[in-house]
Amino acid sequence: MRLFVATLCATLISSAACASPNFVVILTDDQEDTGSMAYMPKTLSLLAEHGVTFTNSFVNLPLCAPSRASFLTGQAAHNHLIIDNGSASEKFTNYEKNALPVWLQETGYKTALFGKYINGYGKSKQPKSGSRYWTELISRWTSLAGGASARTRVPPGWHLWYGSINESYYDHSINENGKVLTFGHEPSDYSTDVLRNRAVRFIKDQAGSTEPFFVLIATKAAHGQGAKGVKGRAIPSPAYQDKLVDVKLPRQPAHDEQAVSNKPPGRTRGPNWQRGDEKAYRAALQSLLSVDDLVQAVVNALQDARKIENTVVIYTSDNGFIYGTPGREGKNTPYEGSIRVPLLMRGPGIPENATRSQLVNNLDVVATIVELAGAKPGFQFDGRSLVPLFTDANASWRSTILIDGGKATAVRTEFRKYARSKDGFEELYDLRADPYELENKADSPSYASDLTALRRIHDNLTSCAGASCWIP
Repeated sequence: MRLFVATLCATLISSAACASPNFVVILTDDQEDTGSMAYMPKTLSLLAEHGVTFTNSFVNLPLCAPSRASFLTGQAAHNHLIIDNGSASEKFTNYEKNALPVWLQETGYKTALFGKYINGYGKSKQPKSGSRYWTELISRWTSLAGGASARTRVPPGWHLWYGSINESYYDHSINENGKVLTFGHEPSDYSTDVLRNRAVRFIKDQAGSTEPFFVLIATKAAHGQGAKGVKGRAIPSPAYQDKLVDVKLPRQPAHDEQAVSNKPPGRTRGPNWQRGDEKAYRAALQSLLSVDDLVQAVVNALQDARKIENTVVIYTSDNGFIYGTPGREGKNTPYEGSIRVPLLMRGPGIPENATRSQLVNNLDVVATIVELAGAKPGFQFDGRSLVPLFTDANASWRSTILIDGGKATAVRTEFRKYARSKDGFEELYDLRADPYELENKADSPSYASDLTALRRIHDNLTSCAGASCWIP
């Protein structure tokens, strides 16, 4: 594949751009790809029109920590075993010395993180007894004496660490290379803007350097705040709290779904159309307007630093989110709104104003970064580099994608989806005839052959690793 990239350099782009590319990854939180990008004109203009939009982009497990762990390791959740948000940061410490930033550092990259890391970062649960009790107690004493603590710890692989400790829009803290910075409730403290300003400064500081860099900017937006009074809703900046006030939550057939008995027992509730869902949807879009500004500021900074021609900019989210649909709200479900995420890429060798419809996922994104950087991963990847799709819109690709999950696992083809809950409940949807996944065909005789085939593929993929995760 490196030969392929070298050939791409020789035929498509200038010799200057053939140096190791820089990377800027902008990772939002809980951003669905069923319409939200339409409200981000700057991102569409600067990234989509200058790069590739992947119209069938998914995550392996639609939940924050598992998805972020997959991005940093290139492994499916059933292999790295972080399948929920509980104690995720503590579990991920087992991988930190063998993860994407370390691989890139070893290849000569300068690495920087701005924003959210793995859920639970900066927090330490105090054990009540045992050896961990004494370890934690000594750590706390050391912290008081000026040593490292959970709040000041910098994970391996990062030259500049600007990591969010508590993930809030206001009244938040950030660990900057071991020093805790606190932010209040002034307009200038809005978290997306704080991350934007620090990331822009870092990029501009690279203007005179020939060292390649990797930047990960991970926002709180469009995740709900979770604080009293606004639980479940994002908080927009003062600049945008009065924007998009007339936007309505797009009504879909599933919003008024009456017959939900064909869904798993835990999700068989009646119609749940509420104004609160619409307010949450609107607040998420309003919060993304600040991310839109962030994208513009980052691209402008790359241009000012004369780095834009040799930088791959990637825009995506850790998972999607479903609003207002009975029994499906939120994430961590195998339904489309939960698993679909935006994926836009621009950079050297990437065609402009192009789309690709192949089934891709977040595991492919990390494989692409490693491939283009010439890094040596410490894991066998469960995805594949997207480089072949840059030059050939019709390139042969996978036919089936796996969705891991705490509630259910699923496999999705171009027109079919099979899901199995932990209790064995099965769902089968004909996505061409039923894109809103209303009619479960698992018991339909006319879909029996599909059910048999997808069961077999499902059982193989849920324990796959490396090449066995690829179904042509």
